Parts: sequence; structure tokens; C-alpha cells
Amino acid sequence: MQIVDHRLKPGWYKPSPNVGGALVRPTLLVMHFTAGGGAGPKGVADYFLRPEAKASAHVVVGRDGGVLQVVPFNVKAWHAGRSVWRGRSNCNDFSIGVEIDNWGRLTRTADGLVRSWTNAVVDPGKAAELTHKNETSRSLWETYDETQLQAVVRVTRLILAAYPSITEIVGHDDIAPGRKTDPGPAFPMGRFVALAAGRGDRAPITRRVTASRLNARGGAGLDFDVLGVFTQGTQVEVIYDSPGPWAQVTGRLSDGAEVTAWVADQYLA
Repeated sequence: MQIVDHRLKPGWYKPSPNVGGALVRPTLLVMHFTAGGGAGPKGVADYFLRPEAKASAHVVVGRDGGVLQVVPFNVKAWHAGRSVWRGRSNCNDFSIGVEIDNWGRLTRTADGLVRSWTNAVVDPGKAAELTHKNETSRSLWETYDETQLQAVVRVTRLILAAYPSITEIVGHDDIAPGRKTDPGPAFPMGRFVALAAGRGDRAPITRRVTASRLNARGGAGLDFDVLGVFTQGTQVEVIYDSPGPWAQVTGRLSDGAEVTAWVADQYLA
């Protein structure tokens, strides 16, 4: 697969009517979940083809790794809604949107079953109890299949290569915190942020620990396990500096171990 004339080829493509004007030099790649599962990626793509939907994304990635495109990459899709990133509003104007087929938040009902927001029964083996980075309590979230994630990686690499103006990869929950929760805590965002940060044309971002002892946690929240401690003055490489109070970093702990973990952003300079 490759990007030719702003389309993934070979591949499934039908143009959505729900688009804006030309997308020139996008700087952001935004990850979403579809909040669906019953209709599959084709159902999501077909939904984006309906004018009354008033929504679209550039591509949809199915659970089986299939990739469907409904908006060319040089055209604005309607995926971000009310959004702000680094002081710029209306992220549709400068971003490419990727929808990943996933239910998102799940619930365990009184009958003991795990269900989606549509009341569809979900395999409990696909549910993980996690804390969203913008929330304080745990809830159930559908996990992402590795086959699906590998497809998202392939699409991401192609987009980054074709559009070097893109400098960051974020979630919908970063550009619309409080309003949106996708792609959720089950999505390995750090893995994708590293794809952009690791490109040869971009120097790594390093920061210094200012606290005497800074806990390195397994996730973005106080309820995640402490993996170790960074001591004052330690230089860490920032993998993902979210707009919230947490940053994902790589660095050497006080015991000498190299680790990738989450830390409280306020203690980095």
C-alpha cells in the first residue's frame, strides 16, 4: 500500500460528501475510536457517506486490519468538532483523522455481562479496567487487537512519510478534553507518538526532573503502579507531553534501570 494522489492505493475508497475545503500542510494526526462494533468498519464508512451524518474521517481501520478511505488526505474531514490544540482552534483545518473500530467505554451490567453503550454484549476477554487520563476513576474499555494496531502503524507511517509537515500525533481526547474520550486508555498512544518523534528530521525533546524524587508510573494517574523513581536533575526524553497533568517519558531510574513511564508534568523543566 502507498499514498498516491492523496489516496491509499490499492485500497477501498468512496468519497464522503461531509468535507471542508483543501487541507494544506497538515501538522496534526488525530486518533479516534468509532464507538461502534456491530456494523464493522464498512458500516462506519457507509455512515460517513451519508450527508445527514455531518461527520467523516480520512480513514477507518477495522478490527481485522482492513483500511477504508472516505476523504482524500488533501481535503478537510469533519472528525474533530469543537477542538483546540496548542492555541489553534478547529483542528479539522490542520489535521488528518484516523477512526479505529472500537467500542470504547464498556459497562458490566447487573446480569454480569460486559456491554457496549448500545447494550451489545462484548467478550469480557476484550475488556480492560483502566483509568482515562482525563478522569480519576477506573472503568472498562475495549482493548485493541494487535492486527488492528499493526494496520494503524502502517497507515501512520505512510501518512508521516507523505506529509512531513505533521509534527504530532494526538487523541481526540487531547484536542477536546472533557467532551471526547477517544481513543481511550486502552490505545497505546505512546507507541504512535514515538513514530512521529522518532523521525530523522526531528530532534528529541528532553526535560529535567526538578523534584527531589519523582515517581515513574505505569500510566497517567495516581492509581497506576510506581515503577521506580527519577532523582532530581535526571534528564528524560519526552515521548508524549499531553495537555493534561501527565507526560510520558523515557529515562534512567535511581536504580540505573532504563524505563518508559508517566510522570507529573509539573516536576519537569
